[in-house]
Amino acid sequence: MYEKININFLRVPINYRNFIDDNTLEFKKDGLEKLKRLLDYCEKYQIFCMLDMHTSPGGQNPDWHSDNRTGVPQFWEFKSLRNQLVEVWGKIASELANQYSYLLGYDLLNEPAMADMDTLNSFYNETIDIIRKSDTNHAVIVEGDHFAMDMSELDIKKDSKMIISFHYYPTVWKENLLDRNLDRAERKKEFDLGLIDVLNTIKGLNVPLICGEAGYDIKEDDIDFSMELLEDTIDIFESRNISWCLWAYKDACFMGLTHPKKDSDWMKLVDEVHTKWTHYDEMSQANKITHKMAQEFNLDDKDLEYELQFRVRGILYRYQQEGILIPLLEKISWQDFISKLDSFSFDNCDYYDKYEKLLMKYTS
Repeated sequence: MYEKININFLRVPINYRNFIDDNTLEFKKDGLEKLKRLLDYCEKYQIFCMLDMHTSPGGQNPDWHSDNRTGVPQFWEFKSLRNQLVEVWGKIASELANQYSYLLGYDLLNEPAMADMDTLNSFYNETIDIIRKSDTNHAVIVEGDHFAMDMSELDIKKDSKMIISFHYYPTVWKENLLDRNLDRAERKKEFDLGLIDVLNTIKGLNVPLICGEAGYDIKEDDIDFSMELLEDTIDIFESRNISWCLWAYKDACFMGLTHPKKDSDWMKLVDEVHTKWTHYDEMSQANKITHKMAQEFNLDDKDLEYELQFRVRGILYRYQQEGILIPLLEKISWQDFISKLDSFSFDNCDYYDKYEKLLMKYTS
């Protein structure tokens, strides 16, 4: 499929736990072996790869995708946690320094948020220093605060191979843009204006730029609308000569180009979970609880409510674990659970033809 669509770049998320034991702090060599296997494939098929540190000890943002179970980004509170990740990057760079011409570089931290900017800048500088002790060949990629959308306070020492990466999900912040009755030209104009706002935070940095993530939920019963949103977003990137990478290549029927077949064992498990939980239901539940608590204290502070709804979701995670996941997984043997992962093998996956055709519009 990659060859057919002419895909030439992958951004691959990695979890810090693949490389360090949380309790012993010992470095895990098997994580490196998995990276090398991935990069060997990239060399073979001539596909550039960016390694994206998607999680950090304590969580670099309050959301679940940073492996944060509390809703508090503790990575910014404790130097000991940041030191762990600095050392991890140093180990990775020392192993990959003189290899892999198709390793574009190291995306040091995915979507920082609620960071103290002096602390974020210090982390970036320390990480770049330790990487450059052994690796001067590959790029270092840095993202701004507010989930990689605000680069205005980045203050990082000059590096000749630095790239700025921003993420762009306009409908997350302006849900009205998902209104099917909104004129398409008007929506695209709003997409462009939102992009300008992000780009204005990058002025003066004078380094290469990439959109490291963009994408939309794909609804199978309304895929044309999802493709319309993607097309208009890619169009504005192309019009401004911005390199881009979409999230994601493969997932469980959420945003990905490819996905396990609907009748696969994994999707049957997902469907069973969805009878009691969805991501959006959880967000709505947390917002209602947080708003009710604000009323109890006679407070009208939307920024505070936004911050605290992540903490409420941390409580909901625990209830979901006890009330949904544990009872469900107790009925499944470990071997049966592992076998369900075969659903993600490409031979067992489907993909969206319209998504493929859209990408080929830009890559052919």
